Amino acid sequence: MKKALAAVLLAAMALSLGGCASVFDKTYYSRSDYELTPESGSELPEGGAVEVSGYLELTLAINNLVAEHGESAVIHFTAYDGDIAEDLAAACREVSRDTALGAYAVDYISYDLDRIVAYYEAEVFVYYKRTAEELEQIVSVSTASGLYSAICDMLADMETELVAMVGASSVDEAAVLDYVDEAYFSDPLACVERPDATVSVYTGSGFQRIVELRLNYHATASAMQSRRSVIENRLNSLLGYVTSDSQSYRALQCAIALVNECSRSESAPGTLWSALMAGEANSEGIAVAYKALCDAAGVECVVVEGRFERDEHFWNIITVDGASYHADISRAMELGFTGTFLTSDAQMWGSYWWDDQDYPECAGPLSYSALVSGGMESEAPASDSPGPESEPTPSQSAEPA
Repeated sequence: MKKALAAVLLAAMALSLGGCASVFDKTYYSRSDYELTPESGSELPEGGAVEVSGYLELTLAINNLVAEHGESAVIHFTAYDGDIAEDLAAACREVSRDTALGAYAVDYISYDLDRIVAYYEAEVFVYYKRTAEELEQIVSVSTASGLYSAICDMLADMETELVAMVGASSVDEAAVLDYVDEAYFSDPLACVERPDATVSVYTGSGFQRIVELRLNYHATASAMQSRRSVIENRLNSLLGYVTSDSQSYRALQCAIALVNECSRSESAPGTLWSALMAGEANSEGIAVAYKALCDAAGVECVVVEGRFERDEHFWNIITVDGASYHADISRAMELGFTGTFLTSDAQMWGSYWWDDQDYPECAGPLSYSALVSGGMESEAPASDSPGPESEPTPSQSAEPA
């Protein structure tokens, strides 16, 4: 796939010469290999020279050489409009420094310029810090949301490397790290554990970015796949306790099932495995376990990353019967469900902090006390369940009268 990287590159360079444009679009996602479609007048014919008559054609010719990972090219200046020596130096500098691909792939560019009777001829030499195979691995995504979708795919497949060209100036290292966390918390079962991420972003003067993302897992892909299978079986077993047809009761039954199977320890790991298989996890592990169980039970649920009394803390927001509520299952393990389950934003502020712009507003009419008093029969909990003795066990499924 020697022909790599181009329609997007050429359009971007034309835009960078002609003005700025906004390309951020949160709804469109297109992922493809980065393929070259040379512009007329700037392609590199085999065994021949490129003819250019202006600065844009000159820059595109050098850019095409880089996109094809070519080592050298001959350029003829015919009826050229401009100072050839100055433009050649500027074009080599622009491609190597002011384009995302140049910043990622090029070490430096040199050239020889000669007068051949009635025209000038230049031979351009490109020296790379990336191999042709590395350039072929670059994928093209149109927007920042497209990059996020590519990262979701990466985690689902437990891949460790991604290099992507993205057309969004808003993308930087911090944004990519946020995408990795968001992708993991949106589906914690996909890759079983939260990976460590390292990011490099290569930029030019335009809106394009090349993102180099590497993920490090603490186990091999085969080990994680095996763990995922074991955890799926565990979740299916716990679903036996989730019997109600009511969304709110299903959410409560998921919470009680988890409380009966796990205890909180902030010194324990924050993984699905530690929560569901080892029976002990910190607030992160409990929050992702509750998210995975709610997903399996058909209850809408997100993981919230925030703070409780100045310490990092994780909990969940569930959406049931058309309204959203906070559910802090790790604290429910110590205090019971009153005040920790089906709580509103107003009840949370003061002790908790989170970026409320990133999560649903929680202002529904339900509460734990109202839910229980509305029809669920009171019964003593299992002996290892914390909280008041009136709280229900996972097996209860009575619904409101």
